[in-house]
Amino acid sequence: MGTLISLLFLTTLLILSGCNPAPSNGTNGTASPPTTNPKEAEMGSKQVQEPEPNLPQKLPTPIIQTESGISIPAVQSSYCWSGTCADYVGGMDLLEGHTPVPVLVGEKISIDMGIEIPPDELEMFEYVDNRSQPITSTGGTFQLPMEPGTYYYRAFVRWSSPQDSQISLGDTSFAFVVRVVEKK
Repeated sequence: MGTLISLLFLTTLLILSGCNPAPSNGTNGTASPPTTNPKEAEMGSKQVQEPEPNLPQKLPTPIIQTESGISIPAVQSSYCWSGTCADYVGGMDLLEGHTPVPVLVGEKISIDMGIEIPPDELEMFEYVDNRSQPITSTGGTFQLPMEPGTYYYRAFVRWSSPQDSQISLGDTSFAFVVRVVEKK
């Protein structure tokens, strides 16, 4: 009987302590006083921040070219842009049915997103044995292999908030396929 009363007392105590009418700010200190700065008061608890870059509303289309001027079409893959996200099949399946563009061995390929604001991140991948492997690119430029053959590539491009690099303002990914041939 004593155990039942103790259990009832503890349960009541826990319920009452959870219903405390005073809000908790998660610290042991006192809450900060209200602000007197009108601009700060207008913004609430947000800090004054730099404006975000003005990215275009329309999803950018990559311009992919070899150093000799050959254009390579990109196949759109997954993206999140202007509040819209789309998820596409990935990998080499995305390129199924697309004709590889003939390019020269060892040629450099450059990728330009066609907008004024450069991306914060551009990652390149090559598919080898149906597996994605990162490749080195500098400023959106990379060099094709010296070995002739058909090569499949994927790129991921991201624009981040200047205040927090973990916040994406927009991202896109795309793929393309080339057939590397010997110089004649």
